[in-house]
Amino acid sequence: MRKAAFLALMIALCLSLFACGGKSGTDGLAEEIKKEYSETENMTLIISVRADYGSRVYDYKLRCEVKDDEMDIEVIEPEGIKGLKAHVSEEGIGLEYEGTTLDTGELFGKGLSPIEAIPIMLNAWKSGYITETRNEKIKKTETIAVTFDLKPADSEKDLLHTVWFDKESHLPVKAELLYGGYRVIDCEFGNVILE
Repeated sequence: MRKAAFLALMIALCLSLFACGGKSGTDGLAEEIKKEYSETENMTLIISVRADYGSRVYDYKLRCEVKDDEMDIEVIEPEGIKGLKAHVSEEGIGLEYEGTTLDTGELFGKGLSPIEAIPIMLNAWKSGYITETRNEKIKKTETIAVTFDLKPADSEKDLLHTVWFDKESHLPVKAELLYGGYRVIDCEFGNVILE
């Protein structure tokens, strides 16, 4: 009799867990955050970016505005290229700066500049394939680290993007792109506004 009552209680508990729907723990939170970003039409982000080309390392501070399916990225630092703007749309990326272009070299394959990396990362937050999630504390902030697999079809090496979201606000804290196990882009986020 006790075994039957215990079994009935366990079945009821399992059914109530399944009735809640969705995933639990970090996977469930990652999917929730991804859904929020897929529904976000407008974003403004200040991003400190380090691009590591092996023999050369460049630091940038960028202001990124996303409106619907288009994005404007402006260089805030370094001073020498301050004001350089990129407009990202379905047609591609157009650079604008008094006739000057940003030449940073290739990160991999056909090349990936820091300005090109930003839309790739933001698109992953909306529709990327999540391969791993974990809890992690950054300074005093409790975060969830979400890793996306972005491997290009024509590449033999893996391209992984990890972003650390604040667990409470779901705003990005930092992010990175790893190509073939080597970190090529490292980002820290300042002011982030979502609409």
